Amino acid sequence: MADNDFHEFLNEPEFSSGDFNQITFGIGGRPDRPPGDITHDADKSVLLTTQLMVAIPLGTFSLLVFCYLRTRWNIMFAPRSRLQKLAPDPLPTTFFGWIIPLYNMPESHILDRVGLDAAVLLAFFKMSYKLFTFCSIAGFAVVGPILLAEYFHFLPDKNGNGGGRNSLGDGPVPLPIEDSPESPGVLASYAILTWVFSFATFYFTFYNYREFSEIRHKYYLKWKDTIAARTVMVTSIPKRLQTDAALAEFYESLELGAVESAVIYRNVRKLRHIIEKRTKYLQKLEEAYADYLNNPCKDPNYDPDEALKEFEKADDAKTANTNIAKVLERVSAERPKMFVSLFKRGDKIEYYTENFFKYDELVEEGRRGAYKSEPIGFVTFDNITSAQLAAQVLIRPEPFECNTELAPEPRDIYWYNMNIKRREFLIRNVAINIFVVLLVFFWSGPISVFATLLSLNVLKKWFPWLEHLAEMNEIIKGFIQGTLPTLAVSLFNVVLPKIMIGLSIIQGFNARSVIELSTFAKYYFFLLVNVLLVFSIAGAVATAYETVTDPTGVPRRLAETLPRVSSFFVNFVVFQGIGLFPIHLLQVKEVAYIWVMRIFFSKTPRDYAKASAPPFMNYGEELPPMVLIFVIVIVYSSLRPVITLFGAIYFFLGYMCYKYLLLYVYFHPYETAGLAWPKIFRRIIIGLYIYQIMMIGYFSLRNNYYLAAAVFPTLICTFVFFYYVNGAYERAAAFIPLKNLREEFNKVQTNTADVTITPKSSENSNNPNENTNANTDNPPPSINEEDTEEGHSQRDVLEDDLYHADPDLYTDYAQPPMTLYDGILNTGMRNYGPPALVGILPWLWLPVKRVPSDEASSLGVFHRILGMNKTGSKPIPARSADIPRGETEEERNQRDLYHQRIADAKIKLATKRAAKDPNNPNKIYYHHPERRRSTLVSPISPIASGDLNNILGTRSVRTSSPERSGNVSREIPVVSREIPTTSREVPSTSTADSTTIDIPGSENLQERATPKRSITDKFGKLAGRNF
Repeated sequence: MADNDFHEFLNEPEFSSGDFNQITFGIGGRPDRPPGDITHDADKSVLLTTQLMVAIPLGTFSLLVFCYLRTRWNIMFAPRSRLQKLAPDPLPTTFFGWIIPLYNMPESHILDRVGLDAAVLLAFFKMSYKLFTFCSIAGFAVVGPILLAEYFHFLPDKNGNGGGRNSLGDGPVPLPIEDSPESPGVLASYAILTWVFSFATFYFTFYNYREFSEIRHKYYLKWKDTIAARTVMVTSIPKRLQTDAALAEFYESLELGAVESAVIYRNVRKLRHIIEKRTKYLQKLEEAYADYLNNPCKDPNYDPDEALKEFEKADDAKTANTNIAKVLERVSAERPKMFVSLFKRGDKIEYYTENFFKYDELVEEGRRGAYKSEPIGFVTFDNITSAQLAAQVLIRPEPFECNTELAPEPRDIYWYNMNIKRREFLIRNVAINIFVVLLVFFWSGPISVFATLLSLNVLKKWFPWLEHLAEMNEIIKGFIQGTLPTLAVSLFNVVLPKIMIGLSIIQGFNARSVIELSTFAKYYFFLLVNVLLVFSIAGAVATAYETVTDPTGVPRRLAETLPRVSSFFVNFVVFQGIGLFPIHLLQVKEVAYIWVMRIFFSKTPRDYAKASAPPFMNYGEELPPMVLIFVIVIVYSSLRPVITLFGAIYFFLGYMCYKYLLLYVYFHPYETAGLAWPKIFRRIIIGLYIYQIMMIGYFSLRNNYYLAAAVFPTLICTFVFFYYVNGAYERAAAFIPLKNLREEFNKVQTNTADVTITPKSSENSNNPNENTNANTDNPPPSINEEDTEEGHSQRDVLEDDLYHADPDLYTDYAQPPMTLYDGILNTGMRNYGPPALVGILPWLWLPVKRVPSDEASSLGVFHRILGMNKTGSKPIPARSADIPRGETEEERNQRDLYHQRIADAKIKLATKRAAKDPNNPNKIYYHHPERRRSTLVSPISPIASGDLNNILGTRSVRTSSPERSGNVSREIPVVSREIPTTSREVPSTSTADSTTIDIPGSENLQERATPKRSITDKFGKLAGRNF
């Protein structure tokens, strides 16, 4: 865009915004600017009052719809209420009665139920709405009297003349238009507000960072005994150390502490492909059975439990087909056929059964094979202190060898990138960063070309009939000329976060949390340039050249352009907060996905369960727009103080919206202990720099160099503030001080009488995590001691928090999904072995059986397809273990949940027995097996195999045999059942649940670690108390 065109645009009327996706590529605008340019939407003039008239009804309607659906669709709007042990407190079922209890829910509840990542996000919202509330009050207190006095001529004008009118009786005079220079009094108020708002931001962010550091230390100490807290990840391992035993021996020789176990990652790419093939044919087999029996099956002679039991007994495909055919022979249905070759039709079930058994055997064989070691591994120490020390010291004198850092959680690891070498990673890193910079600054180029290809002049060459259609109808012509290109370009903006995620994956990061944070950095950089700074650069290519050749002109360009579009961003903040946050509560994209998948693309119970899975929250997608809003409000806070009021409203509504979503909806399968906050803090500082540079340039353009000089020191203050806070808390927040660790261990040793570590018992236990059948009248007996997991059983295993959904007409949610690793269930990832070698494989999931109570259900067909519940349905309580089979819906649900708990125990038992298999060369290596506390019973293993057989009346579980190690596909009975979304590790509670340890402060992480140190800290209560 040429400079003269851009300046013409700046003199046009003000404009407003809509949805964030439509802000960058809105509908309408001038034809000489591509829809991909944010200035394309700036031509649309909407007053603030008009924007409020649009946003308030939209937000109110969305809130009313949410309040209606909240109690009628638990699986969509309150899935976390189904958690066994970490479910949030239930909210009232009245229409608006949930709002006040949600607001009053303490932040400690967030920490205990969801984790520190969620608490950090909510603390950012809370800090922001308190900061902008203060700024709005201060802004109106400073600017309001000055504008009012000028309005009635109480102050001299810009020439120092009072005009002879000094009383209210003289009447008001019109305010100057936006392009007119302000009076010295107004400019002075801008300078005052720049200082006030800058120091207010220092004040609030400082206390938030300090609280974050203190809370993170407490949070770490609470789960200090878990495997993730005691493990380090080692990269660039030399060849001589690329065995489990050699790596363990080397780290123990450093005398950092005793090594418990070590794992060298192995290249299992071929095995992974075989597992994916196995999963493919398993799903095809399930579809074949759905074609045969229908889902749900109405035939009263259909017995899915018996059918799967016979399938599991078989050792080959022929026997499996014969056995299951005998069970289903009384079912009146025609077996499906398919072309098994070019000219031959055969039985569809038999064909896929043969292929499934073929690849199942290959997986079993492959899991016992030898694989090439990679120069990356994990070392688990006996205590957290050793891991903290190893992550902070230089391990070897050779450059780059044995780089050691704190390991991510097992479920946080992105296993597909584990075999990327250091040199390859560096090349990828440079290439992706260059590509992102080009993408950001040249974004308008390709989308302009794309939009041009969809213009009427181009389309009529390929589709001549469109021109005749457009001439016949002006509405169609307007749609093709104005709307179609913009809608098409909008698709680029919708997929933009996905593009950034893909680039971060290609970059080679080996942790999902690191991929999220990298996505956050890329996406925020794009938004900052293309949403905020695009007004000053006015054409990416030309401005990039001007910035390099004349960097001193940056303040002038910012000052010339940013203030003129302030009305746009005021409306932007209004619509984002008041209009869109209630829509966010409705989860429109997720609901649309469920509708489409369950109605059109789901056939098997696994398909329906996958479609209804609660969403994962990706912080890399969610955080950038929020941080951008913070920066926008700061940048325009002095020139348009009203934006701080709407900024406070935005962050308050965001706090309420995300507090509900994080507590009751979103699942996050791993925890980073709040690593996003340092990234947010840095971008707040960058926003302050933009704000202060713009104000300096603004005063210079008004030829008021004294005020420009008066504001210039704020840049120095910001640099000093960042240098001090970053130096004081960045490293302190990344690691736990050894003093805190020593005090914690001394505290535990001093109070050993208060520590209870005993084998789990099914009777007289107050521990809610002791077994998966807690709170039942007749719980199954505890697992035998010889079946317990070896090693520090209280510390090795992070407790899975299991989610139980109401069985619906089309699925009973019998198995968890496979979202973390293709072909491996989201369960059992409690150690650092490659999932392809040690993960739990899925097993056959037959169609569910429809019982007579389904026909009598009061819900309509549409409600049943979507899995909606009756009004006011509550989470399923703990059921008795002795529920007989029945035909009522309630008894069926009780039976299903009981089978689910049995399945939970079986999966964990299979995991432990696979680890004890002496013929498994790929099991976890323990450096000192004699030190393992084998007398302790794992808190997640309540049922022995013999007990399972007695309860279910099935054959013996054969998962302990060498030839079935780690594979439960044909050994676990049909009624096994686990979460439909994720087996959730929550390290913040695993230790506390498995032992009784009195740790002052761990019960309520809201308490402060140290007393207030000065009178200034007393005022910190205003800025602090965000966690």
